[in-house]
Amino acid sequence: MHRRGAAIAAILVLLAGLGGCSRTTAPGNGTPDPRRGLGGAKPASPFLLGADISMLARMDDLGAVFREHGRPRDPLRILADHGANACRLRLFVHPNHVDAVVNDLPYTLTLAERVHKAGMKLLLDIHYSDTWADPGHQTKPAAWKNLDFEELEGRVEDYTASVLTAFRQRGVLPDIVQLGNEITAGFLWPEGKLGGDSPERQWDRFATLLRAAVRGVRRAQTKGRPVRILIHIDRGGDPAGTRWFFDHLAARNVPFDLIGLSYYPWWHGPLDSLRATLRMTAERYGKPILVVETAYPYRGERWRKDHLAWPISPEGQRAFLAEVIRIVRATPNGLGRGVFYWYPESVPVPGIFVWNGGETALFDKDGEALPAVEAFGETR
Repeated sequence: MHRRGAAIAAILVLLAGLGGCSRTTAPGNGTPDPRRGLGGAKPASPFLLGADISMLARMDDLGAVFREHGRPRDPLRILADHGANACRLRLFVHPNHVDAVVNDLPYTLTLAERVHKAGMKLLLDIHYSDTWADPGHQTKPAAWKNLDFEELEGRVEDYTASVLTAFRQRGVLPDIVQLGNEITAGFLWPEGKLGGDSPERQWDRFATLLRAAVRGVRRAQTKGRPVRILIHIDRGGDPAGTRWFFDHLAARNVPFDLIGLSYYPWWHGPLDSLRATLRMTAERYGKPILVVETAYPYRGERWRKDHLAWPISPEGQRAFLAEVIRIVRATPNGLGRGVFYWYPESVPVPGIFVWNGGETALFDKDGEALPAVEAFGETR
């Protein structure tokens, strides 16, 4: 998640054809049968509460200090003490180590060991890019640019297997692996980009690459330690867009276990839109759902306030996060299975871009834990 506002508009052309898909139909009525091909994963336990702390080691290197009641503490310990039980980490293929683009395999393995030592679950977010991937940016790794499609399919499988093998050998095999980041418009562009003059062909190619990633996960896991697979899009306030994406995926029998959504109120609308999306997704696909990215400002004057239901204040941020957790927990059939806060460690430090100037962090400008960290333990 590293977007400019215009990036959201990049998928509007794709969503223009929201009429569903034609490949997989229910017997006798010609309507899409979305559960076919998606598998029958049961809700996971426990409910996951946590944050994407992918920049934490970099922030530490730059001198960030995190505190609770004025006393320096490991921020993972602060989050865990307030009820968090999981962390999300992103992975780039060959990042350039400029600014915040640092999440290569060695960096991520080391941070995963820190998560493991804190006794927390791990969600690994593989971007399949050298840099940020989101709805408007899904740049193929530079080292893969001259591969033909068949070679690219093989590289995706081999790369995924090698990553998971490295985590397993370090004793930090993820509990969940996310294949691509906000892949509403596909990934590994141009081969895996959705839309264009031949949309069905592009869906087929995208699904082929995604199945290759799934095979890579299966190659690296062990019988006694399965890894659950999550597919992530950015449509947390858009039932129609979510249905469009997962109906097409179901039609192509891509196997996975969990659905992940991003939900930022200033982009994705009011909380009622989140509720509607979770309800539709649970009832239509019958799979566990996580909000894997969300945030809310505790300070700042530049925010669109039409969908910010609480004041822009520390207490407003706390109320928002607690309500998002409650809404996900209330998803029909017990299929709401977790919430991850985005970039809680984004305190301002010299020498690095900090998303939103730190206005949506869970620590203030001085590194002091904000009241919102208590929301992880308030809604159990």
